[in-house]
Formats: sequence, C-alpha cells, structure tokens
Amino acid sequence: MNYRLSLQSATYPVEDIRIPAESILADQPVGQPFSFVAPVRVAVGQPCLLRGDSVGYQLMVNSCSGFTYSVRYLVSGTIATTAVAVAGIA
Repeated sequence: MNYRLSLQSATYPVEDIRIPAESILADQPVGQPFSFVAPVRVAVGQPCLLRGDSVGYQLMVNSCSGFTYSVRYLVSGTIATTAVAVAGIA
C-alpha cells in the first residue's frame, strides 16, 4: 500500500514506512508505533494524517530527525486515531 502524508493543505509521499500489519491495525491501531521517511520536516505535536489506499491514520508525532546531506526526515510516533480515507483526496 502506498502512503501519503497530509500536512495542512499539502500532501507528500513517504518512504520506508514501519507500521504494524493491517490485521493488527484492524483490531486496535490507537497507540501503535510508526516511523517513516518524509521529504519535509514535521514538528512534534503538529497535526498530520497518514493516508493509505483505504485507511488513514491521525498521527501523534514524537520526533523528527534530519539526515545528514539529505532533505529527508525520519518521523516517528504513535497512531492517535484511525479513519477511512476517501479515494481521490490528496
């Protein structure tokens, strides 16, 4: 599944996502850890949504660290809530 990060009115692709398997998330996603590589810095506590093909996750960002010599950031935290993502919305 491809994921996109929605921040305010912009959407960005994410890489190297680490999130529990779909079957685990279907049971109880809230509080599950996540991490991914993003092309933009995400502030701790900034509201953001990780959108997949059929599901979206409201995230509680705990940290965002930049890579040396690269404009990419390692974002990690926990899932705050789960919502169905509407197809076609960026």
